[in-house]
Amino acid sequence: MNMKPYLQFILLLATTLTTSALLAQQIVFDRGVRAGQLTVFPEVSNPNNYFYLPDKAAVAVHEDGKPMFSFIRYVRNTQPAAGSAATITESNEAGGVLHVLVSLSVPPDMLKEAERALQRVNSNGKIIGPVIYKSGKVALISSIIGTDGAMTTKVVGIGAAPILDGQKAALSVLLTKQGSDILWATFQTPTPDLSFAFEMDARGYLSPKSVKIEADFEQIYSHKGIEVAAVTPVLAAEIKASFDELSNTGAIKVTQIGEDADLNKMKETAYNQLVNLMFDRVGGQGVPELSQLMGMNNQRSMLDRATDMLTNARREAREENERLAREHRENREYERRIRNEARTAMDSFYRSHNIPHSFPPANPDSAANRPERVPIPSFAVAASFQLKEVRRKGKYMIDLNKYTEDNRTFPFAENVGNILKKCPTCFFSINIDDPLYKQREVHAKLVGVNASDFDTYINNVEVVMRKKHENSELTLQSLIIDRKKFNSDGNDFTMIYGWKGDNNRKNWLSFDYKTKWTFNNGATVETDWKTQDFAAVNLIPPLIKRDVYVELDPEFAQNEGIRAVEIKIFNTPTAGKSETKTVNLKTADNILSKSVELVMPENKEDYEYEVVLFPKGKAPVKVPRKPSNFGSLYLDSL
Repeated sequence: MNMKPYLQFILLLATTLTTSALLAQQIVFDRGVRAGQLTVFPEVSNPNNYFYLPDKAAVAVHEDGKPMFSFIRYVRNTQPAAGSAATITESNEAGGVLHVLVSLSVPPDMLKEAERALQRVNSNGKIIGPVIYKSGKVALISSIIGTDGAMTTKVVGIGAAPILDGQKAALSVLLTKQGSDILWATFQTPTPDLSFAFEMDARGYLSPKSVKIEADFEQIYSHKGIEVAAVTPVLAAEIKASFDELSNTGAIKVTQIGEDADLNKMKETAYNQLVNLMFDRVGGQGVPELSQLMGMNNQRSMLDRATDMLTNARREAREENERLAREHRENREYERRIRNEARTAMDSFYRSHNIPHSFPPANPDSAANRPERVPIPSFAVAASFQLKEVRRKGKYMIDLNKYTEDNRTFPFAENVGNILKKCPTCFFSINIDDPLYKQREVHAKLVGVNASDFDTYINNVEVVMRKKHENSELTLQSLIIDRKKFNSDGNDFTMIYGWKGDNNRKNWLSFDYKTKWTFNNGATVETDWKTQDFAAVNLIPPLIKRDVYVELDPEFAQNEGIRAVEIKIFNTPTAGKSETKTVNLKTADNILSKSVELVMPENKEDYEYEVVLFPKGKAPVKVPRKPSNFGSLYLDSL
C-alpha cells in the first residue's frame, strides 16, 4: 500500500523532529492559502509544494482513554498579622500546578480534504508535510465575574509549549492563588470556561516587495514603553504597542513603491527584526518566571498585563467589526436605493412598451451581502522580553525587495472540555502543612526546551537534590534528563524525600538542588547549589540560543556583480569551547537573508565573523575576521 507523502512525513516526524528539517522548510508566508480547514504555505524553490499549519489542538489521552492531565491546588498555612483578633483567616500562600499533554495532530481525513481543496486553487499543488514550529507559548484563559457583574476574560497562566515527538505539547503551568481558584471553580461546571490559547512561532520567508523600512534607534530608545523594558520584563504585545506609536510619530518609517504590499505585514516584519536587535527573551526562551507572572514588590503582574492586552485587542476587534458592519449597512442601503430607482425606471420603460418582464429577488444570504469581519483575538503575544544592555545607535534600514526571512506567530485556541467528568482522579487539593503528608515530592521541568533541542542544542542535564534533615541525616537524589526521558516523562520529573525528625514544618519544605548541563557543542556548565521551598523547580538552560540575522544588500550585490557570499560566525559559548556556523547566500535564488542560532550565556552577546564574497568572473574577496555584538550583519560594501 503506497502512503501519501504527507503521511510518510508524519511518521518521520513522530520518530525525530530535527533542526535540519526546520531549516529545510523555506515556506512563503504571504502566499498562504486556505485549503479546507487548514492553512497551507508554498515552498520558495517549488511553489507546487505546500506545508500545512498544524493548528488543531486537543487534550491527549492514555491508552485507557483517560486524559493526560493533572491539576493540583495547594495551600500552606500562614500566621495571621500581629494584633489580629480574627479566629478564622485565609492564607495567601497558595496556588496550583497544571500539567497536560496537548495533541497538535491533524486527522488524515482533514488532510485529504485540504489536498482536494488545494487542487482547486493549484492543480499541481500537493501537501508534503506540516509546518514545523520553531517554538511556542501557551496561555490558560478563563472568565470571572467582574466588578460590574459581567463576565471578564482572565489570563490565569502562561507557559512554554514545547513540541514533543508524536506531535504533542507538554504544558506545565504554575498558577497564582486567584488563577487556581478560577480554574477550580470552572471545572465544577458542565461546560468549563477554560481554553488553551497557543501562539506558535514559525520561520519562513516573505516574497519580494518594493518596500523599505527605516528605524531611528535614538527615538525608539527614548519611548517610555521601551525604557520600561530596561528594568522589568515586558510582553511582546506591549512592545508591539510601543512600536505602533513610534510608527505613528515617524520613528519607524515605511516607504512603499506601488500598492501590492500589505503594510501591516511589512510592519510586523520590521518589528520582528527590531525586537531581535534590541531585546533578549527572558530566560532565553521568553517564558516568564512565577515571580514575574505573579508580580512582586508591588509590581503589576504579567498575568494582569496580559489580560489587559487581550481585553484591548478584543475591544479593538469588536469596534472594527462594528465599523465594518455600519459601513456595510450604509453601502447596502445606498445600493438598495439605487437598485430600486433603476427598477422603477426600467419597469416604467417596459410597461410603456408592453414588454413582459420580472426582476430576480436579491439574495440577502450571499457572501457579497455579508459584512467583512476581523477575527476576535484569542490572546495577545505571550513571550516576554528584556532590553539588551548594549544599545544600538543611528538608523536601521530594512529592504524587502528580496525573499526576506521572517518569524511569524500563529495563534489558535481550543477549549479543554469537561475533564472532571472524564477523570475525577486528575484533580487534587492538598494542604502542604498537613502533618499527615510525610513525603515531599519535588517536580522539575525544563523551561522553553522542546524535543528537537536534544538533537542540536542540549545533550542532557543532571539534576541533584539534597535535603538536610533535622536528625542530621542527608537525602541525596539525582536524575539525568535526556531526549528519551524528556519524551517518556512528558517534561515532568519527580524527586522525593521523606520525614526524618523534621519537627519544623516550614524548614522541612526547604531543599537544595543544583544542575550540570551538557551541550552538544561539548560545553558543560555546572550551577551552584540553590535553596528553595516551592515544590516546582524550573530548569532554565544556562546557555541560551540567540539569533543573528544576516542580510546581503541587493543593490550592493548587483553593482559589484556578487553571485554568492559565505559568512562564518565564530562563537565561544564557554571557556575553552568554540563553535563555527556558516551561512551561504546566493543571488540566483534571490534569498538574500538568513538567520543563524548561536548558543551563548545570557549575559554574553559578542562573537566574531568573516565574510568571503564571490564576484562574477573575479577572484573571491575575503573580508578579515571582525568582532561584533550586533544581532544583525548587513553586508553592503567591500
